[in-house]
Amino acid sequence: MKGHVTRGHAAVHAIINQLPEFERASVLHLGDDDRSVIDVLTLNADHVANVDANDAITLQLQRRFDLVVVGTHILASGDDGHRRAVMHSAMQHIEPRGHLIVLYEAARPVLGEGFWADDLHLLGSYQLSNATLSLYRRGERTTVHDLLFEARQTIARVSPDELTKRMQAADGTLVLDTRTHTDRERFGVIPGSVHVPRTVVEWHFDPANGYLHPAMRSFDQPLVLVCNGGYSSSLAAANLVRLGFTNVADLIGGHTAWAAAGLRVTRPDHSYLDTPSFDELGFNAGR
Repeated sequence: MKGHVTRGHAAVHAIINQLPEFERASVLHLGDDDRSVIDVLTLNADHVANVDANDAITLQLQRRFDLVVVGTHILASGDDGHRRAVMHSAMQHIEPRGHLIVLYEAARPVLGEGFWADDLHLLGSYQLSNATLSLYRRGERTTVHDLLFEARQTIARVSPDELTKRMQAADGTLVLDTRTHTDRERFGVIPGSVHVPRTVVEWHFDPANGYLHPAMRSFDQPLVLVCNGGYSSSLAAANLVRLGFTNVADLIGGHTAWAAAGLRVTRPDHSYLDTPSFDELGFNAGR
């Protein structure tokens, strides 16, 4: 965002000028905050994305940013699970060696705990009029967020509504539910989906292996993988692309997003085994 700092922003601008130099050509802002602070932080940025607190936790954008700003109000909850979810959303969108700014009202940084210094290094904290600003630098180590970002460059991603249309179009799309038996029992399943647990996805869909799933017809068949939240499904889908599949996608937000959209779920059918039993394979425990 390009613009001019008004006199009302002068005090904020003076404090933010104390920050070490860092790249902020692209900025992601999570939460709802005083625009005087955000406007100064994003001054001269080429691209700014603002995401409100309601959508921040489930955010799965296809790009990453030089700077991610986590706002004060989004951290107002005292629930530790909420704070972890905010950090997870922030970290997955930061470029390697990019920066994170956390605005908070607490007496000490809330989100720095639990991260190794090499992965999230605190550069300094600065007192604003009604909040503290802490600046972090992301390390260079390849993280799980990097693996996820790389995986998503090789696959398509579909929303719950898009998946519904594909299934109604009868284009041969095969929906692979990679969740555990327990989660399928608790939350139900997408009608017509096939259960292929994450631990055996590659084994069941590579003809070079002796446990080929009967639903596997060709490397060109359309596949959509589903997990709980749309994370492990991306990694599994990318592996199928590496194995030779040409039309692979995963469900954005996973089964959680499907259910939240009010789409139909059914009870799972666990009357079968995912792989042949030991008896069928000719093994005998007494041998």
